[in-house]
Amino acid sequence: MRILHRYILKEMLKALALGLAAISGVVCFALVLVALQQKGLGPTASLMYMGLSIPGALYIALPLAAVLAASLIYGRLAADNEVMACRASGIPPSSLFWPTVLLAIVAAGLVLALGAWPLPESRYAAKQLARADMEHLFFSQLANGKVSVKEANFKMTVDFLDGNKLYGPMITYRDSRRGQTYCYAPFGRVLFHKEKNQAELDLWQALVLRDEAHSERTRGSHIITLDLPTSIPRVENELSLWNLVFIQRHPEYSDRIRKPNEGSAEWQEVLRNSVRSAATAEFHGRLATALGCFGLVLVGAGLGMYFHTGHLLIAFGVALVPWMGTFLVTTAGVKAASRAADPQSLVWVIWAPNALVVLLGLGILAYLVWFWGHPVRLRDRLLGRRSTAGSRLGRSAG
Repeated sequence: MRILHRYILKEMLKALALGLAAISGVVCFALVLVALQQKGLGPTASLMYMGLSIPGALYIALPLAAVLAASLIYGRLAADNEVMACRASGIPPSSLFWPTVLLAIVAAGLVLALGAWPLPESRYAAKQLARADMEHLFFSQLANGKVSVKEANFKMTVDFLDGNKLYGPMITYRDSRRGQTYCYAPFGRVLFHKEKNQAELDLWQALVLRDEAHSERTRGSHIITLDLPTSIPRVENELSLWNLVFIQRHPEYSDRIRKPNEGSAEWQEVLRNSVRSAATAEFHGRLATALGCFGLVLVGAGLGMYFHTGHLLIAFGVALVPWMGTFLVTTAGVKAASRAADPQSLVWVIWAPNALVVLLGLGILAYLVWFWGHPVRLRDRLLGRRSTAGSRLGRSAG
């Protein structure tokens, strides 16, 4: 029996490695394409960004690759009548699924390990790489018509960009002395001072409106000096699991709250609650994803055995449906909880699809084990007659 278990586990690990390489490669390539479009990375930076995207791609692809491997191998066992051969040899049906449980534990552990530290660190490193050359990033975003610097509360849209010349710039920024300021000009230009890490915007024939009492519209030349961020703050999805636990209890130490004494007490409380909600949602999301990976492997093995086919496309379809449903609902739950005033009230939305997929996997495996162990179908037992289609038993369950 150990030989059989090693054989099944070996085949699943081979399928897992191949599926993980293919799926993570596609995901990683898609992440790099998005970065190229939004951040305008160069060739060298793109290769470095691709390397930093590998942990994120593995985190997304590992559950799908695991459920695909289980579905494919167990479907092949059933299609080749190896399940019937094991049953005829006296091997208990339940023992066939021990490799599945082992693979599920390994896959869930890998997902949890990736989410604990490599995933957030790679996300933060990729963001640092994209913002290493602020001038290049500024013009890359401006080429799409809009640029935003959150650290400076600065937003700008333009109608057209020609070199460093701006046509139709519309700017919103917060002045520390005069509050919110709105500017529009038909023409302007932007200059970068790398030694001071500043961007200077010269606006001609500008219309300026300040959000303060007794403010009047002014026209004429207007100069905006923008201090570019020297350090990049970490958001909650860029924190390790243990840091998320700490931030939930002490949100005032988050990078998003850089100046604790800035703003009113009410605003500080709102910001702390926002950080706490995001950290709580991210923490539960990573743990629930690991649990969901465990359940997906069980579901894949059970459905592969039930449909008794070893065809790759059918196995991929069987694997894709539960993975997609679990992934989408979990992601939606994390976003909803991160924006809620009381994230604990929405934690169940994050855990529910992952817990359900575990129960579904255990239910499918229990049904298959019961079905093989009873020569009389449940329908026939209820009707008080024995099944005469013994050969169909293997074809239906196997």
